[in-house]
Amino acid sequence: MLMQDRFKYLFDQFTNKQATDEELAEFYQLVDQGKHDDLLQELMQDFYHQHPNNESTGDFYLPGADKRMLENIFQAAANPAPKKLSVKYIRIAAAVAAIALILIVCRIYLIHPTPPQAKSEQPAKQDIAPGNMGATLTLANGKTIRLGDTQNGEIAKEAGIVVRKTADGQLEYDLQNSNTNEHTLNTLSTSRGETYAVILPDHSKVWLNAASKLTYSSQLLENGLRKVKLDGEAYFEITKDAAHPFIVETREQTLKVLGTNFNINSYADEAKTSTTLLEGSVAIQYGTENNVILKPNEQAILINQKITVKNVDVTDVTAWKNGLFVFNNESLESIMRKVSRWYNVEIVYQGNLPALQFTGALSRSKNLSTLVGILEAPGDIHCKIDGRKIIISK
Repeated sequence: MLMQDRFKYLFDQFTNKQATDEELAEFYQLVDQGKHDDLLQELMQDFYHQHPNNESTGDFYLPGADKRMLENIFQAAANPAPKKLSVKYIRIAAAVAAIALILIVCRIYLIHPTPPQAKSEQPAKQDIAPGNMGATLTLANGKTIRLGDTQNGEIAKEAGIVVRKTADGQLEYDLQNSNTNEHTLNTLSTSRGETYAVILPDHSKVWLNAASKLTYSSQLLENGLRKVKLDGEAYFEITKDAAHPFIVETREQTLKVLGTNFNINSYADEAKTSTTLLEGSVAIQYGTENNVILKPNEQAILINQKITVKNVDVTDVTAWKNGLFVFNNESLESIMRKVSRWYNVEIVYQGNLPALQFTGALSRSKNLSTLVGILEAPGDIHCKIDGRKIIISK
């Protein structure tokens, strides 16, 4: 059997969800090699032209897909389409399994085969690398430590606490003297283009997204409470301790938890504060006497002291921690705020732009030009990288 015929057969098995484990492995390997990108795009277009309204046939399950495969499938789906098609739909939810594999769910709609008139535009002459691991630790005495530049091992000692940078680039607090009454405030902050994780004295773990800040006592306990203050976005895995509730304060709300996993997005440049619960239970206090209890897979959105609760796909919400951008009917402006924080760029809008919404996903390890190219694909906007600016025009 010729290799192209074999690839077509494997694609059919894949889309019909009839492939064996061996056939799936062979298909993933062929896609990963990149030798059949054109054929893959052609097969995907044919498939969706034959099933334009059948959502159930558009669910692909790709266990263990790597970044190369993600890029190939996304680029195949980003084939230009008429402006009537606002977005080619790709939905990718990422979650870390026990063996650290990625589960990717792709849903793609390609409705009109006719491409638009090509725009005359110059290829981007500049590019910007993605963000990386990095943060600044500010101690109670005002000393600042740039963690990206610091060697592994002990980096500070205060109030009965030893602070270390681990071999995998995390900050770790080791409580050595629990009898001290001294409480010193520490602040872990990420700049735009940085992300970092910290293991607190109670072994709770917090991942900080870009342009975020976590403030806490070096011993963590204050009057019997484990208390932190968050500006920005963070994902929390809280160690259970019924005797010492864990409190998270943000600019508009206070969370009380015993032991649970949750995500908080509370950036100052966002109109809303969102709290998403993965496991356990959290109580959200806002305003004077208002309280809401969240259950797993629920998200509370707080805007102007009014809160709404809805069910969400938590893997989409926490995709940033697992190295993905995931957008679900998200406005261009909202996307660009995330881009600005991760790539450390300024966004400049020129002229009257159409109201656009995008659904899709992309690895956060890609250079900025890759993301810009995907946003430009429908033909509604043009993005120019100029130094550390992105200029967006019609």
